[in-house]
Amino acid sequence: MVTDRIDERRPRKRIRDRRRSTRIYYAGDHPPSFLAKWTSRIAIFAAAAAIVTAGLHRLSLLETPVALTIAYILIAAAGLAFLMAVVAALDIWVTGRQGAARVVCGAVVALGILAVPAGVWAMSLQWPAMNDISTDLAEPPEFTAAKDDRGPDANPIDYPGDRFAALQRENYPDLKSLVIPRTTEEAYELVMQAVAKLKLKTTLEAPPEDEDDAPGFVELTDHTPILGLTDDIIIRVLGEDKNSRIDVRSASRYGSNDFGRNAEHVRTILKEVAARYEASVPDPDKEAAAARKAKLKAEKGRGPASKANRRRPNLSRSDIRRELERRGSRQGSAGARGRDRPGAQFDE
Repeated sequence: MVTDRIDERRPRKRIRDRRRSTRIYYAGDHPPSFLAKWTSRIAIFAAAAAIVTAGLHRLSLLETPVALTIAYILIAAAGLAFLMAVVAALDIWVTGRQGAARVVCGAVVALGILAVPAGVWAMSLQWPAMNDISTDLAEPPEFTAAKDDRGPDANPIDYPGDRFAALQRENYPDLKSLVIPRTTEEAYELVMQAVAKLKLKTTLEAPPEDEDDAPGFVELTDHTPILGLTDDIIIRVLGEDKNSRIDVRSASRYGSNDFGRNAEHVRTILKEVAARYEASVPDPDKEAAAARKAKLKAEKGRGPASKANRRRPNLSRSDIRRELERRGSRQGSAGARGRDRPGAQFDE
């Protein structure tokens, strides 16, 4: 009975071994798998679409919300292509089928696309999470023209309040209002000169009014150099006694982190306005030095070696007249000797 059981088990074992031996461990002549084909296609398409989207947005041919939506879709597509490349690579490693070049290409391109948002996230950790900067934290200047330009998907137009104020005091303590001893009209003119020097595009210009004590406002827009994201800037010129106070506010339309760009806007504008003011103020030291230099030049007069001080000879003196007569007599005698020589000719 034992031998019968052994004999019954042997055919089953042979059948099981036969099934195991039919499994494909090497398939070098098989074409690339579905995942190997489409991982490179999806990755290359996502890379090309990202370049076209960035270019159209930089040229203002594509709105920012649409561009951001496309960017999110392309990032998801790059993540999918990378996962497909991993699975296809495992399949190639086990079976040995074709398609390794496609998998490597798809993985590299997908990682390149995913490296962009990863790098942006890593850079954002170095900056405070804020997108609105103002020199006046108690009463920040309010935007007027930017209200119509911001859509529902953009950041709120109102200043966030105490939360951003605390972050700004901690990270940007140098950003304060600029006070200059000028009237509001003169200060507003200095602001316009600074804006023209910086080549910023104005969207609103409202000069101050002395009758109503209304401050002056200038609204501007600026774009990031690579992606062309818009930043809204407003400058307020407010009169205080005999001085004028200049406040600047800069806010990003999109994104929760501005990477310090708004603070740089405020610094650049205030520095340029201060430079315009210093150029308009006369320097007493320079004026005194110029006056001293002019005085010394007048006292010194003309130098003895100058042509104006050279004395011309007086021809009325007897010795000079005699010398001229002597020279004339010498020339006359020399001419007479030349005529007496044979062969000498003179043109008449």
